[in-house]
Amino acid sequence: MRRLLILTALLFASLAAVAATGHDRDLDSRGIFQVIAKAPAKSRDQKNPYEGQTNAVAAGEKLFRQHCAECHGEDALGRGRAANLRASGVQNATPGELAWFLRNGNLVHGMPPWAGIPEQRRWQIIAYVKSLH
Repeated sequence: MRRLLILTALLFASLAAVAATGHDRDLDSRGIFQVIAKAPAKSRDQKNPYEGQTNAVAAGEKLFRQHCAECHGEDALGRGRAANLRASGVQNATPGELAWFLRNGNLVHGMPPWAGIPEQRRWQIIAYVKSLH
């Protein structure tokens, strides 16, 4: 019985350790999710031509609700495997990194590529997502 209690305690301690470090492993040194931080330098430095434009943010919100909210939630806090888009791991990313990730996706993490959405609309979605900080 004592052995079972010790094994159970070790199991819970191991699970707690994995849960506590799981998110840290996903971030790079800048605090950006690793899957987004893989963007090439050329993409990383891209600027959003719609940054700070209220009309673009409003259009991006509408597009977000049409294309993204099903997985990320109406509030962008994420659901299931979908990332919380308000999290620092997303918000710390440059607009160029987000554009690269949105265009290419990452099917391993459940994010489809959205290259089929016109570039202007992808930038509007990014303007909206960045407005959520």
